[in-house]
Amino acid sequence: MVSESEMSDTIEVLKEILAEHSLDANYPQELLNRAREFLDRDPDSIQALDTQALVDDIRRQKDLIFNDSPYPEVRAVVDPSDDSSVSANTFRAWFIGLSLTVVFTGVNQLFQLRYPTITIYSVVSQAVSYPIGALLAKILPTKTFKFFGWSWSLNPGPFNQKEHMLITVMANVAYGGYLGTAYVTNIFTVLKVKKWYNMTGLYDKAGFQILLALSTQLLGFGCAGLARRFLVYPATLIYPKALGTIALNKALHNDSKLTAVNGWTISRLKFLQWSFLMMFVYYWFPGYIFTALSTFNWMTWISPTNVTLALITGSLGGLGVNPIPTFDWNVISVLYDPIITPFYSLVNSAIGATLACICVILPIYWTNTWNSGYFSIITNGLSDNTGNSYNVSKVLSNGKLDVAGYESYGPAYMSASYAIMFFCFFGMYMSGIVHVALYNRHQLYKGFKSLLKWGNARDEYEDVHNRLMKSYKEVPEWWYIAILVITFVFGVVNSEVYNTGFPVWGLTFAIALCLVLQIPYGIVYAITNAELTNNVVAEVIAGYAIPNQPVANMIFKSYGLLACAQAIQFSSDLKMGHYVKIAPRVMFSAQVVATIVGAFVAVGVNAWALANIPGVCTNDQPSKFTCLSVQTFFTSSVIWGVIGPKHFFAPGTPYHATLYGFLFGLLIPVPFYFLAKRFPRSIWRYVNFPALFFGVTNLSPYNLNYIWAPTMVGFVFNYYIKRRYLPWWEKYAYVLTSSFGAAVAISAIIIFFAVEYHPVVINWWGNAISSAGCDAAGCPLYTVPDTGIPGTQ
Repeated sequence: MVSESEMSDTIEVLKEILAEHSLDANYPQELLNRAREFLDRDPDSIQALDTQALVDDIRRQKDLIFNDSPYPEVRAVVDPSDDSSVSANTFRAWFIGLSLTVVFTGVNQLFQLRYPTITIYSVVSQAVSYPIGALLAKILPTKTFKFFGWSWSLNPGPFNQKEHMLITVMANVAYGGYLGTAYVTNIFTVLKVKKWYNMTGLYDKAGFQILLALSTQLLGFGCAGLARRFLVYPATLIYPKALGTIALNKALHNDSKLTAVNGWTISRLKFLQWSFLMMFVYYWFPGYIFTALSTFNWMTWISPTNVTLALITGSLGGLGVNPIPTFDWNVISVLYDPIITPFYSLVNSAIGATLACICVILPIYWTNTWNSGYFSIITNGLSDNTGNSYNVSKVLSNGKLDVAGYESYGPAYMSASYAIMFFCFFGMYMSGIVHVALYNRHQLYKGFKSLLKWGNARDEYEDVHNRLMKSYKEVPEWWYIAILVITFVFGVVNSEVYNTGFPVWGLTFAIALCLVLQIPYGIVYAITNAELTNNVVAEVIAGYAIPNQPVANMIFKSYGLLACAQAIQFSSDLKMGHYVKIAPRVMFSAQVVATIVGAFVAVGVNAWALANIPGVCTNDQPSKFTCLSVQTFFTSSVIWGVIGPKHFFAPGTPYHATLYGFLFGLLIPVPFYFLAKRFPRSIWRYVNFPALFFGVTNLSPYNLNYIWAPTMVGFVFNYYIKRRYLPWWEKYAYVLTSSFGAAVAISAIIIFFAVEYHPVVINWWGNAISSAGCDAAGCPLYTVPDTGIPGTQ
């Protein structure tokens, strides 16, 4: 029988769990539902057997909360223990980490100018660094050196997991997320290249480029450090992507256990090796030999010239309404890793994108609203009155807006998907703030409460990982404040010395915006793996705040975008160090040094490429260094910096209605929150509007193919297998996706240098059918008359 004290303790624990995790979509729902049923019952009807079983479950759950993690994703890859004698701060870690930072940053920066590009992702750094670290552990001398009382060795023992993770964190600087290596090198390129601004001289100087690169790259790091109590310490923030990185790391180290799970006894390392090998070989088919497997627009093959069929089902220029969209892991995982991303997050994005396509974009397009029927249905480009791409050179004069030229040439037009994308970006920004305020208020309260206390902010958090990390000295917040001050000074000096026209208040505004928005956006990312960024709102604010000054506008956008995006990425890396128990001050040093080194390398390689590659950034460059990605950046700088958002969103303009996205995003989470509160066992608790809007914001230039494909794979792994075969999922799922990602990246690199850099073309039906017909050509619904779009002359 359960004693009265046990019953009382159980009830209190249940109330605490429900208070904090009631609407936590990642928390085990079976326990929450049992807790609600128990607390809702009449005390006289409680059966002793049921009560004892629940008390035992609560005891186990309480032990998990305090001594491990209630989240199976975290338990699967993160150890609830630490050996403080094992250090990441070794010569090997620094040597390999900085070497890979230099090499990978240089390669990524160079090929950022090429199309198709090649990117070395962070998962490749893990795969490459492991054998190097193991080799150095065998060949380096073990002699101990003493330096001012500090003993150290080139080879302190076996290559360990902490060293490996520190190397990965440093190499992450070379990848830089979706923003690339050093985002501001786009500014330097568009300013130098003749066909764009052709502003050499003052802006061509190394001082301008280095100061701006260091300032923008380090700004987010300073902001991230000040938000650790909100984005790093809370156990509820699991960071799915970081867990995937740790899974690969763990599989490569000390994983010789052959414990059977669901009938499988193979170790993680063997599983990693076999899955890597199979995907490495397989990717040659969708990546080179049989590319129709990648762009599997099989429905358009029925009638390649059928415009309606291409617009709705097409994979290249259509909406992508295709039940079997691809057999290419690269396409499946390019937007969402289907195994790392929680299934409910995938479903939210898929529902949002599907509703937007069918209920909004299609009606707008077919009714020719905003003259959208004269353009491609899915594109992030801008068109002119003739239906061709907008020629920005016709509205430029000395790098500024030529008013007479603009009035003569006419306005720019968006596709239906591009316009709706802006609406959803605006909605995503507001819904992210409101959603976190409603669903994560307990976490926010704890974070703000710790702000009012002196001492270590980690004292507020008592889970096992925070307790273990107390063995190491924390990084004082004044270190991060010092980084912010230094980057601020760099920004001010850069603006004043090089006369960029960028105001000091702009830098102050960017820092303030990041300090406020990094918390809700970071929480959304840590929970759903949906990465909210300020790219569109930064463009719009910059366009209104600094009109007709392209240089100042681009700098403003870079600060506004990078500060928040980098802060969230740095927070994710800090969480990885938190999970693996890397000393915080070692982590701080590695991130700062790698960021500085990466900035110098990126600026240097970009300058070398522009000066030494013949015909760089021209359309007929022999080695395909055509700079198409930079072309997009240039077009944005003209549209938002030269022409200005007032020509798109001001009252009386066609796209003014998209601004209602702010109001919609502000209001729509509220009723669904109360529905979830009223019906906590229903599907309403899984509705997440930031993730839902995030799916729609990817519809230009991507389409439903890139959202449905990971959702279907996610259903298999994160819903069916996770529910039916949880032990298998915990042991192998993250290893599988990490091995697939590494295999695709390395296979793509080899394909690029072996058969694409000097083209070796396989001409056959399987490589030609996908690009045949209207899907590839982007056929519009209506043909523009010779006199131009009716009613727009």
